[in-house]
Amino acid sequence: MTNEQLVLNAEEKIEELKQKYMDVLQPLAIEYNSSRVAPTAEQLIECQRKGNTYFNYVESFVGNSGLLGAHVNGKWVTGFAETCHAVLESYVLHIAFLRSHSSALGASYQEPNSQAYANMQRMTKEYLEKNTWKALERKYEENRIPVSGFNYSGASDLQKTPNWQLIVGLIIGVVFLLVLFVLAVMIPNPTNWQAFIFRGGFAISLSAIAAIIPGLLTVESRLQKMSIRATGAIAVFVIVWLVNPPALIGS
Repeated sequence: MTNEQLVLNAEEKIEELKQKYMDVLQPLAIEYNSSRVAPTAEQLIECQRKGNTYFNYVESFVGNSGLLGAHVNGKWVTGFAETCHAVLESYVLHIAFLRSHSSALGASYQEPNSQAYANMQRMTKEYLEKNTWKALERKYEENRIPVSGFNYSGASDLQKTPNWQLIVGLIIGVVFLLVLFVLAVMIPNPTNWQAFIFRGGFAISLSAIAAIIPGLLTVESRLQKMSIRATGAIAVFVIVWLVNPPALIGS
């Protein structure tokens, strides 16, 4: 299953959990507003449970979405940041509702901890306009709900290699490769020093080209007292450098 499919499945799950939460909350709110009949403890606990399941799932998905590569898609991440903003606004109402019936809930009700929904807060801060998330932050402070996600941005993501670097590496690799092919034709019997240079240049050229190819290659080799472990483009360099096809054919 691709990252895009996982994201779509998660969004469907979020909508499903939201609907289940609303199915429990709405009848209680309607009955209370119309007849002032307070919900029972069992109803409140069920509302709290459904709400926590909904909010916790969105919070967990925000934390995992970076691992899924979802944040690479600018349109998706902006749209989901808006979803997080709406969910966080709903959470204010959720807490206000539970607080108003905290006496009926008794020990079942607990105030949000200091890190509550920090991932969603960071998401809105990073991808939405400042005045938008600032207004939400003020609302949280006014309602005495933790704002750690607004105050702490968290650890930085691993930086993705810019496309221009990959393109430049590809061009350099292809140019070097063509030059080496020409030299190999012009110098069919190179000296040991020339063969050393050719081989090093060939290894660098292929590793530069391999850098743009998706996937992961891992190589581990032991040479006398030295151990080599490499991944990605460096692994291609190690393979080309350590393996000498002409020598193998000659033997």
